[in-house]
Amino acid sequence: MIEDIVLTQPTLDYSPIKGELQAKLVNPNKVIVYWEASKIPGKIFHLFYNRQFEDCVHIVRIYDVTDMIFTGNNAHHSYDITVPYNKGYWFIKGLMSNRTFIAELGVKFSEKDFFPVLRSNSVQTPAIDGSNIYKNLVLNQQIEHHSPKWIDHVSTYSYYEDSKILGQKNDE
Repeated sequence: MIEDIVLTQPTLDYSPIKGELQAKLVNPNKVIVYWEASKIPGKIFHLFYNRQFEDCVHIVRIYDVTDMIFTGNNAHHSYDITVPYNKGYWFIKGLMSNRTFIAELGVKFSEKDFFPVLRSNSVQTPAIDGSNIYKNLVLNQQIEHHSPKWIDHVSTYSYYEDSKILGQKNDE
């Protein structure tokens, strides 16, 4: 009699969460970072380091990346803020003016070891000069990027002709 052999492999549960960290300017020296708390990074962290993700310190690391192409370790400076991972957002204030910042959400599990989970877009804090530059910058960074409404009404079966051909037909 042949017995069925069942191999047990740790599997990751499917999670529909996109996994994205966003940063938006709130006022000249304050941003909000927000994310969706997925279970997948915790499972990967546990499989790789054999430690419980929930038992570690979750942080948002803020990098000053003004006037540079950021590679992950070449920031002018950075600082860490302890955050509750499941909360999904955190306000960060006290940012210097006229600087560019990027945030990373991750786990700090020793004094120097950091496991990044998500990286945000960059945010530019305005220069304090009393002009309209600040208002335009805030407006530009707060605009939600939506697809144009006409995209929903375009048929994939539409027929298009070259405009030169249309001009010739009209002349005949």
